Amino acid sequence: MEFWNNIINTALLGTDKRQVGREELSTELSDAYQQIISNEEIDKEEKFLQITSAALNFRVCGNAPSSENVIVKEADKETRPYCNVASLQVLKDIFEEQSQSLLVFWLQQCNAKDQIVTPELVPALFDIAVNQKKLRSLITGCCGKRGEWLSDLNPDWQFYVRENDDEVWQNGTSELRKKVLARMRETDPAKAREWLKQTWTAENANTKTELLKQLGTNISADDLEWLEILLEEKSQKVRDVVLDLLKRIPGSSIITSYWDILQKSVVVKKEKTLLGMGSKTSIQIQPPEVNDSVFKSGIEKLSNTKEFNDEEFIVYQLMQSIPPKYWEKHFDNSPENILGYFKKEKSTQKYLPAFLLAIARFKSYDWALTFFQNSDVFDSSVIELLSEKEQDKFSIQHFEKDADTIIATAKRRETEWSHELAKKIFKHASKNLYQYNRSFYNECIRLIPGSILVDLEKFTPAEVHLQGSWSNIIEYIIKLVTLKQQAIQSFRSQY
Repeated sequence: MEFWNNIINTALLGTDKRQVGREELSTELSDAYQQIISNEEIDKEEKFLQITSAALNFRVCGNAPSSENVIVKEADKETRPYCNVASLQVLKDIFEEQSQSLLVFWLQQCNAKDQIVTPELVPALFDIAVNQKKLRSLITGCCGKRGEWLSDLNPDWQFYVRENDDEVWQNGTSELRKKVLARMRETDPAKAREWLKQTWTAENANTKTELLKQLGTNISADDLEWLEILLEEKSQKVRDVVLDLLKRIPGSSIITSYWDILQKSVVVKKEKTLLGMGSKTSIQIQPPEVNDSVFKSGIEKLSNTKEFNDEEFIVYQLMQSIPPKYWEKHFDNSPENILGYFKKEKSTQKYLPAFLLAIARFKSYDWALTFFQNSDVFDSSVIELLSEKEQDKFSIQHFEKDADTIIATAKRRETEWSHELAKKIFKHASKNLYQYNRSFYNECIRLIPGSILVDLEKFTPAEVHLQGSWSNIIEYIIKLVTLKQQAIQSFRSQY
């Protein structure tokens, strides 16, 4: 129908530039058009909307109903219990607040209790899942059999994966296969590796590259034999991923070759002190003996910083790729003393960041703890290797020196901040209201302890012009924390 295209064009251009004329509409709409256009009590935008409404009704009323028989079977009976009334009311309140963080928190509570929402709430959750792909698994987990049934009736809501993982791996799209491989790698690393080995020769280079990256999860010595074979792959992209994976496995050929070089380059020297009354231990860095295979493995030949000459930069790169435990045997000493050796001299202090990178790469808890016990530097990649109690302790200890970095790191936590850490964060945030606004507290609500409510007034800024804004934020925080506490309590209740 040409008249409908004219209406669409008007909507795109705007009524200031164009208005639908009577001649553009079907003759059956002439009388309705005249009544609308002659109404002086409404503006041109309202006239256009009314004309469009009339045209839409005219357009659809002549459509013949489908002669196709549509059979809709009943939903299967639910096997899990519905949430109680209190939990459902909290969910509705979260909808009104439009807090995604609180919604995630509520969904996690619901899934943990193995409960489901009542049917009337399923469409609202599915509408959210349309745009929030990361929430789909949490949402479908709370929607039960009714949600599965309803998803078949709307193409936009088909979030459920009804095939088992093996079927998806064999027949799914590239993206689905990558996701199911990553998921299997978390629960059964050996099976995920076998899947990939079985289909390897049938994959193209790009697919091999993407799938191989998923082996980075739970990588271990069990993967070593096959990955060493893959070093012979023709594709450089694939070989690059293989090298990156091998650099994470102690005992791999690449780490062994690096270590052979470093043992000769990094040595301990003991010298007698003045008058021969004692000895001094120091680290000496000697020029490394390197062949071309090392540079082909990703080690840069030339320095990109003034801090290191070319030979020193090679050593620095190699140190990043060596498990910290190796140094304990090499120096026959503890992590604390080894780091102490490097701290002594200015010439060796510049290698300390390489230890941090290695600690993070190989997830060396003992070295991470030693680093924080003996350092005045906060490192976000290493702090996450520690227990939550230790993270709190060292975050508080370093807070004044690097508050923003510590807050950014704390936001990635899985569990609530301690009360003392929360106090530090709130005190800093209340003085920087433009950076730490309502959105910040909304994002962090799952981490904020309820105990902080008694201290909120203490953080009121001294600047008069900020006090009103902080007062408004306090109200918002109280609302969020209250909803969170209600969610927790509701899932503990039987009613």
